[in-house]
Order: sequence, then structure tokens, then C-alpha cells
Amino acid sequence: MLLYDDVSWFKPIRENLLNEWQTKTEVASPDGDPEPMACSILQAVNTATGHLSLACSLQSEAEQIEKLLNTTCFDDDPVVFFRLLLFLLDEFTARMQECYGLLGLRKAPKQPILISIWTNRYAKHRTAILIQHHAQHLFEDEPYFTGARTALDALGKITFVDTEWLKSNQRVNLASANQDQQAVVIVPKQIEFLKDAIQYFSDFRSYACSNPKALEQFQSPHHSKPLDLIRAKS
Repeated sequence: MLLYDDVSWFKPIRENLLNEWQTKTEVASPDGDPEPMACSILQAVNTATGHLSLACSLQSEAEQIEKLLNTTCFDDDPVVFFRLLLFLLDEFTARMQECYGLLGLRKAPKQPILISIWTNRYAKHRTAILIQHHAQHLFEDEPYFTGARTALDALGKITFVDTEWLKSNQRVNLASANQDQQAVVIVPKQIEFLKDAIQYFSDFRSYACSNPKALEQFQSPHHSKPLDLIRAKS
């Protein structure tokens, strides 16, 4: 599926993504120590009132993204990694978009457009991709991207499946796919997807913390961890 078999470039990219996620999804706690952005939402409410489900759930989702970024399982298959990353980032930002409404914001900020387009047109509803004949992938993260893109431009008869193509090809076009063209998926730098998700996360956290009364609806004094309940009965 790759234009080049060499994937030695991918591991450093993944590690950079991991570092970006770990450092940019932390904020300073009241005592100055770093804490996860999701957990910092707890500072906006009186935690003695009860468990705040929103903070814990967001932290769990953020940890799933970090786990993917930390895994070595896909270092030989950046295409699969990229698709899985899109799924997680899309679900993460979509849930926050829904929670904006629960916090009382009538018109929630839309998900990052780059994540939305690539998830919906490439990762999920991918018929327009599947009908392409042996589509190959070229990542902007690859060190030889510029030279390869120049060579492809000169070669001609190439369908570049990039962000603009995904925007304009919502419907399946068999006639176009069956032309004398080779499809090459041009994957943007993956750090751009991550940065967009982190910014959306940061903006949501700021809005949530500025609305403590609305946050209280996510609190309940009746919920403990199952293990705590077992210990209490023992």
C-alpha cells in the first residue's frame, strides 16, 4: 500500500507524536505540578460533592490515544496506524462536541475539519477509496516526500487523493476510478491531526472549567469503583 517499502522513517514520527500528546495535554495544577488536562477539570468543582464522570471519561479516552501512540505494533505499517489514529481522534473530539451541548452551549464548535474529512471520507466511509485501483500511499512525513511528489507530477496520469480530493469526492465515481490513472493517497503530516485534536481538547477544557454549575450535572455522590464497594462489604 506504500509507494516505497522503506518504513524506517515512521518510528521517529510516532515517537514525536507521542511526545507532543504527552506534553501538550498536561497543564499546571494549583500547586504547580503538571497534571492531565482532563483531570484538571476537577479543579472547577467541589470534588467532595461527588464523582465527576466527565473528567474521568475524557482522561480514559486520552489514555487510549496515548496507548496507540506508544505502541510499536504498527511501526511496519504506518497506513494502519494512521487509520486507527483517525478513529480515536474523531471519536474523542466528537464526544466533546456533544458535551458542549450538555454544558449549555447551543452551537458547539465543530470538530477539526482535517480530522473530520479524513475520518469520514478515508477511514470510515471509504467506498470512494476502495474503488481506486491499487491505491498507494505517500506520507508527507516521509523524508523523500518532496522528491517523490515532484516525480509523480512529472509522470502524469496520477490521481492524487489528498484533502482537497476528499472534500470534492463525496460520491462514488466509477468512471473516474476506471480511467487510465494511478491513485496515490497523499497523507498530510500526522502532527497536524494531533495538534488540531489537542487544541479542541484545550478549548473544551477551558469552556468546561468556566461553567462550574453546568459541570455539576456530571457529578454524583453515589458512584465508587466496584473494588471499593467490594471492600466496603468485606
